[in-house]
Amino acid sequence: LVNPHTGVALQECPTCRGAIGSTAPSYAVRNIIDALPVSCAHKARGCEEKVKRGDLETHAATCGFGEVTCTHAGCGATVLRRDLEAHAASCEWRVVPCPEGCGEDVTWRDLEGHLATECRKREVVCGKCGTKRTAEESEEHRKRHCPDREVECEVAGCG
Repeated sequence: LVNPHTGVALQECPTCRGAIGSTAPSYAVRNIIDALPVSCAHKARGCEEKVKRGDLETHAATCGFGEVTCTHAGCGATVLRRDLEAHAASCEWRVVPCPEGCGEDVTWRDLEGHLATECRKREVVCGKCGTKRTAEESEEHRKRHCPDREVECEVAGCG
C-alpha cells in the first residue's frame, strides 16, 4: 500500500494499525476467529463446554476437568479440579489436630502412630500399680504418687 498523498509506502494499515506484510491476521479477522465456538481442551476428560476461542485460555484455567496437584505437602496426587475438594478432605497427607487435645497437628497418615506412642494426652497404664492416666501425668505419678513405687528407706542405717 502507498499513501496516496505522499507516494510513500505505508508501514502499517491506516484502519487497524497492523504492520503491512505481517503474517498475523488483521484485528478484524482475529476478532472473528476469537468469537468462534470451540470445545474445551479437557473434552476428553468430560468437559462439554463450548467457549469462544478467545476465552479458551481463561476457561481452561478454571475448568473442573483440568488436572491439578494436591496442595498437601507430601501428597503430590493429580486429580481433576472439580474433585480436589473431596480429595483434600480425605487425603492421607492432610493435617488434623490431635483428637485427644494435646495441641499437636499431625498428618492423617501419622495420626495412629501419634496416638499410640507420641501424644502426651494418650492413656497409659502404670507398670507398677496398673492405674490409668495420661502420658503427661505418668512421670509425676511414677516418681511421687504410685503406691507401688520403690522408695529409699528412711530408717537410719538401713541398706
